[in-house]
Parts: sequence; C-alpha cells; structure tokens
Amino acid sequence: MVRAASCVLAGLLLAGPLRAQEPPPVDPTDIIDTLLGGLLGFKEATGPELQAEVADIGGVPFRSTVPLQYLTRAELARYLKDVLDDEYPEARARADQRTLVAFGLLAPGTDLRAVRARLLEENVAGFYDERPGKKQLYAISEDRRLTPTNQLILAHELRHALQDQYASVHDTLPASVGDFDDRRLAFLSLLEGDATLVMERFLLRRLPGMEDKDLSGLSMPVPAVPGAPRVLADQLVLPYIVGRDFARAVWQRGGWEAVKAAWSRPPASTEQVLHPEKFFAGEGPRPADVSYLPAAGTAVNEGVLGELLTRTLLGEGSDEAAAGWGGDQFRLWDVGGKSLLVWRSLWDTPSDLAEFRQALLARLAAERTPAGERGAFRLFAAPPWRFAVGDAAGGVVLVSSDDEGAFQAALTVVARP
Repeated sequence: MVRAASCVLAGLLLAGPLRAQEPPPVDPTDIIDTLLGGLLGFKEATGPELQAEVADIGGVPFRSTVPLQYLTRAELARYLKDVLDDEYPEARARADQRTLVAFGLLAPGTDLRAVRARLLEENVAGFYDERPGKKQLYAISEDRRLTPTNQLILAHELRHALQDQYASVHDTLPASVGDFDDRRLAFLSLLEGDATLVMERFLLRRLPGMEDKDLSGLSMPVPAVPGAPRVLADQLVLPYIVGRDFARAVWQRGGWEAVKAAWSRPPASTEQVLHPEKFFAGEGPRPADVSYLPAAGTAVNEGVLGELLTRTLLGEGSDEAAAGWGGDQFRLWDVGGKSLLVWRSLWDTPSDLAEFRQALLARLAAERTPAGERGAFRLFAAPPWRFAVGDAAGGVVLVSSDDEGAFQAALTVVARP
C-alpha cells in the first residue's frame, strides 16, 4: 500500500490520535505549534525553503521540485479512500486478513481493511504519495499554511520524496509482496528510519547547541495506537523505531552517501534491520520452502513473516527468542471456504530453534487449549481452529486450520519423519 501512513509516528508522538470525525475541544497540534513556534523559534517557511533545508540536512540534493498541496481532514478522508481502493483492494485485504487470523495474530471476524482505513484517517498528519502519476506532497492543514508541526512532519515527508527521486520506491518490490511480508517491512523500515533520522536532525537544528549532538544512545518511545490489534500497531509503528536505529547505523558507517546507496540496495529482511551487522556482512535469509500442497485447495497467500513479526507472534519480551531467525516461508490455502496455513521457519543454530519452539509453544498454550501430541507435534485448539507445532524439514513448522479435515491431512504429511 502507498506509504500514506508515513507520518503516523510523528502524529502519534507529537499530538496523539488526530481524529477526523470527532476533533477534541483543544486541537493537540495547536499545543505543539505553540511549543515549537514560541519556545523553539520555528519561523514561517515556504515549501521551497523547507525543501532546501531538508536537502542540506540529509546530504542529498533534490533532482526536482516537489509540489506541495494542502488537505483538510475531510479531504484527507476522501483521499485515503482513493488510496485504499487503488493500493489495497478488497481481495488483497481479505488475503492478509485470513493469513493473520490463521497465525493467531488477528481475531476472527476483524475487518482488517476497515481497521487500517480508520487508523490512517485518525493518525496521518502529512504524506508523500509515491504512486505513478502522483508524486505529490500533502500537508494536512485547515488554514493551508505551514505551521511548525507541518514543517516538522514535512521534513520527514520531503525525505521520502527525495528517496523516490533516486530509487522509484513504488516499484522497488513487486506488488505480490504484501504489506505484512518481511521483505516489505524491511524496505519500509529503511525508508521510514531514514526519514525519521532526517526529521530528528531538522528538529535538533532548531534547538540551541544541539545540532551537532550525537543522539545515537537515545531510544525512541513506542507510541500507543489506541484500538489497534497489536499486529497492526507493530506493522504501522515499528518500522520507524527499528528503522531509525538501522538508518543511523548505516549513516555512522558511511555517511549520507551510504544511506542513499541503501535506497537502491535495501535490507533483505527485518533481521538485517534489527541487526545491522548482518546487512553490512551481506548475510541474507536462507530459503525456507513450504513443499506441502493440499489435495484440494486454492492458493490465497504466501510470503515471509520475518524476525520483526515473529516477535509480534511470540508476544512481549520475545526479542531473544526471535533473534536466531534464519528464514521462513508461509503458505495459505482456501479449502472449501476455510483456511489452511503451513509455516516453516529456519533457525541459525539448534539452540536458537529450541528457544523459539519453546517460546511459540508457551504462547499457544497461554491462549489456546492443549490438545495432545502427534509424533513430534504438539496440538492446540481454539474451536474452530486447530494448531500444531513441531520440528520438521530442518526447522519449526506451524500448521493451522479452521477445517478439521484439512488440518489432519496437512499434519499427516508434514509430521512424517
């Protein structure tokens, strides 16, 4: 989906949810504008002036001027509907929804597309539309002026426009790589992390004596996303957090030229984002093919969950258990209107595999009813869903389905020694 969520983090950190339908009695951005303008001395700025400053801060010149337009929040709601229709059609959303439900990451019955639309509408504070034929920068402003908040947000967004001028980010990954696929999250983490780093430097330039300070040890808070299932909150926000640390590591190693080079040669996985030394060493994920095919079924989705969303799958405090990730693949089929998921993950060492398997079993046991064993597989039930976890094919395999027959047929094959 187009990066219309690109300044969700800024909106959440600076102002909290910016609800389009029910604005609060005091607009939180007014408070931020007062702080930035009154105490930090933000001055009025034009679009070209802002663009020149972003180029200077980020060490990369613009190849062309980026046009700026303003949207009211009512206009934003209509624009985002167009974006969703274009970039996240119903069929794609249903495939993601069924996949996340099959992983146990989303409650059955959740309307994924509707929830994502609401989160964007409530929290987007500015964005760059990278779609072919668009290439447009938007500020959300009722009075059509660059407030201090707009300036900070557009510093982030102008960096995205700059990335696009050098790397054509809309087409870097094939459309078949979904929004919850590790490969897209890795690329998104680079883009958002880089833009967040530039936005941070933009702010520091306005703080007396802070422009040249090294803030590498400063951790960014992870803002809450009210009303969002954790997997959606993580997919929406974490690319900014982990991406900023990754972009900083690349910048410290080779300056802005190294960051610019990464736009065209992005990290291959969120493992490389979370552990930049693996990116520098060129240590990519291992292929983890799922060879199982149901006797009768239609392919719905396939992809890579990755280390970042494996953390989400395992729950709070699971960073170490996910850190030995070496590669994975999932496949989801429709079997008579029901879903069947088979996920195979590979791990760097036998101890990494054992640690992950134990963490996954503990997570399933905490939320589902243990239902016995079948060979090396442990079974869990949350009717109508069944889950099985065990070692197979050199990795850890998860099978889940809300169809008993499809579940048993798949388990019979993957559980064979």
